[in-house]
Amino acid sequence: MNNKKKILIIFVIIAIICLGVIFSVFMKYKLKKEKNNESQENNINQEFEKDYAEMKENSVMYKEDSSIDELKEEYKITGDNDLYEVETENDGRQVLNVKPSINYQVAFCGMIKNGKPSFDELDSLYEQNKPKLYGVWIEPNDRTQVLSYLNNNQYLKSKYEINEEGYLQISQKNDQTEYDKKIEEAINDDKQYVISISSVYYMVDTVTGEIVDNPYNELDAYQTYDYCKDENKMIIFVSENKYEKLTTDEIFMSLMNLFDLIKK
Repeated sequence: MNNKKKILIIFVIIAIICLGVIFSVFMKYKLKKEKNNESQENNINQEFEKDYAEMKENSVMYKEDSSIDELKEEYKITGDNDLYEVETENDGRQVLNVKPSINYQVAFCGMIKNGKPSFDELDSLYEQNKPKLYGVWIEPNDRTQVLSYLNNNQYLKSKYEINEEGYLQISQKNDQTEYDKKIEEAINDDKQYVISISSVYYMVDTVTGEIVDNPYNELDAYQTYDYCKDENKMIIFVSENKYEKLTTDEIFMSLMNLFDLIKK
């Protein structure tokens, strides 16, 4: 073996040793950095958990006996106390929500008035116009349109009518489709469903306690409906489809799916 080959072999060996040393140093640095990062993360998590525990201990929203006045101050809510009820979230946090019965009355009265109602007229307007029976009640201005669609629907075989009290009825039960059966279940249910074709309805703003409009279809032209619920009563506001983003049948199928969800 000549001297050139010996020098080359020695150079290769030295290079391998150097690379090994560099790799070893790099891995030690990497492991040390990962440990430092992990330690920092643990410290951050511990600090967060400590702050969270202190916040829970000192915050009104985590006290089981918090009053409405205390929670209003905590959440910067300004509405009248009578509008709210205290509810408990999954993490134990106390929150204020508008009572479902009040939001339901506001939505119903806004529908009947076809405009924003005032708190002063809610009780009288609701009592004078509310449907009193279970089943499917159609808002007066929409009865012709609803009936025309149901009786000219490719998904339905039965024929329908609306009685003098405004309730949907089956006038002729033919070879029922699955959708006919769903409608019949709603008609005979021990719940009350109010149907209104409207892309906006009224509600109480949680923070201010004022009656405001909810233009849900303006915010999402593809939203087929929105609803307001109180115990066994539900008002379903069906999209007017002003921007023609959906077909009438798509809206109908979406409502049928809603009835499925209600039953679960």
